[in-house]
Amino acid sequence: MRTLIMLLYVTLTIWTGWITYFWVSILAMCVSPFLFNPHQFSAADFLIDYREFVRWMNRGNSRAHANSWIGYCRLSRTMITGYKKKRLGHPSERLSGDVPRAKWRAVIFSEVVFPVVMATLFVIAYMFVKAFPDKDGKQPPSPLIRIAIVSLGPVVWNAAILLVLFMFSLFLGPMLDTPFPKFGSVMAFLGHSLGVVGMIAFFEFFWFLELWNVAHAVLGLIAIIFIQRALHKVLISVFLSREFKHDETNRAWWTGKWYGRGLGAHAMSQPAREFIVKIIELSLWSSDFLIGHLLLFILTPPILIPYIDRLHSMLLFWLRPSKQIRAPLYSIKQKRQRRWIIIKYGFVYVLAFATFIALIAVPVIFRDHLTFNCSICQGI
Repeated sequence: MRTLIMLLYVTLTIWTGWITYFWVSILAMCVSPFLFNPHQFSAADFLIDYREFVRWMNRGNSRAHANSWIGYCRLSRTMITGYKKKRLGHPSERLSGDVPRAKWRAVIFSEVVFPVVMATLFVIAYMFVKAFPDKDGKQPPSPLIRIAIVSLGPVVWNAAILLVLFMFSLFLGPMLDTPFPKFGSVMAFLGHSLGVVGMIAFFEFFWFLELWNVAHAVLGLIAIIFIQRALHKVLISVFLSREFKHDETNRAWWTGKWYGRGLGAHAMSQPAREFIVKIIELSLWSSDFLIGHLLLFILTPPILIPYIDRLHSMLLFWLRPSKQIRAPLYSIKQKRQRRWIIIKYGFVYVLAFATFIALIAVPVIFRDHLTFNCSICQGI
């Protein structure tokens, strides 16, 4: 996805017909995993898959789940941090494989030096573009301060959200978690939702500071992505200790029940460690959530083509329409459940799609009218 955004900036600045080749190649890499799904372009199955995507993103915060985003995130993080040797016999320990910890030389170069160098290069590129005076001859404000505020702002926003939710869960969790088993999931949903809102709001604010210039906003977005990526990797590589094989600390954070988790002497240090982990996870969750929706939005237009599902299946299996694999037969109860899922998540998906279009189209169309006299903003 980073390559796709960089290609978008190249297209906006130095368009030539040869760039079409790169668009085809990169879009093919983005959508190819979906194209091999036989019913990817069936509207009903598309919305049911969207439901599974949303559920996968939100699982594992009230109880352990074998297939969840948080499990994948922990597994990818443990390749750097490694696991603690202590075992408590929790069922969730079976969900973690024995992943060896990476050597410190490999970690320094691949997880610290290289991301920092890449972030520095893109910050320099953004500063170079913003070094020229505008059409009125005025020198723009410091681009370094602007990119620092917009790139670190979402991280600070996430930290503030997590602190507030931590206090709520710490004092209310022990009382509400037992009568309301979904208390941890609700707290996680609030945190994740506010994280997504903050990430979108900071990008729109940055676009406003760029006077709705699309090319400058895209270049700044690339720099922001690499700065946050470098920050996350440095935090994981330098400041995080080894991971427990179970996921009790994740659920303890959202439910507020730190006792009875078998943490022992680590019970005093784990909240501070989990706070750093949650700052990283909240940023990663927000970006993955937005990227996942962007990929689904790219795949949406073909669904509107009549008989595209049959044509896609025919091309995929190389079968004539009369030889196509029959659709499964569902019971009345299953049909009712599928219909309700399609209606509910169809409304959610259409709302998300409309919001995405509005956030992009409104500033582009009304860029000459969306101006505010803000002295502080003009100095950033």
